Amino acid sequence: MRTRRARVQDAYAIYRLVNDHSRDGTLLRRSYTEICNNIHTFTIVESAAGEFVGCAALRVYGPHLAEIRSIVVRSAIRGAGAGGLLVKSLLAEAKENGIRCVCLFTRIPAFFEHFRFRITKHDSLRDKVVKDCQHCTRRHACDETPMAVGELPSQQDMSDQMPRMGSGRLVQLLSTR
Repeated sequence: MRTRRARVQDAYAIYRLVNDHSRDGTLLRRSYTEICNNIHTFTIVESAAGEFVGCAALRVYGPHLAEIRSIVVRSAIRGAGAGGLLVKSLLAEAKENGIRCVCLFTRIPAFFEHFRFRITKHDSLRDKVVKDCQHCTRRHACDETPMAVGELPSQQDMSDQMPRMGSGRLVQLLSTR
């Protein structure tokens, strides 16, 4: 197996795999258009024969933070190392780009602990919370574990990245836990 950057031709396979795993709540649903518009963020893993096996995306918030999202491997191939290849590839990409912290939200923290991810608090990942959590139907009863590897964003990092209202004040967020 090997990883490579996704191409537009991979969008439909990504769409099907991600949304097949959104029915049970494992992943957030993604539209085909959203995947096409963000294809440059995806990495795929394929078999030696070039068959699509799985995918993951790296959402960059800035030099202080990136998020691994939509990580999924076809059920038939789980346990063969494809997920690990994706994580290693995205961590290497983040490192190459000088990103200090990589986060993710998961229901399987034990898998990510193998890659030195550690459990953290939702509010230590404010960029992620602003992007996804405030719109999530489970925002007040989140069943995902926030995890991070690297240097957690500082208050200054978060202040620099937070959307501002017309008055220059920071937008107030509700706690997700």
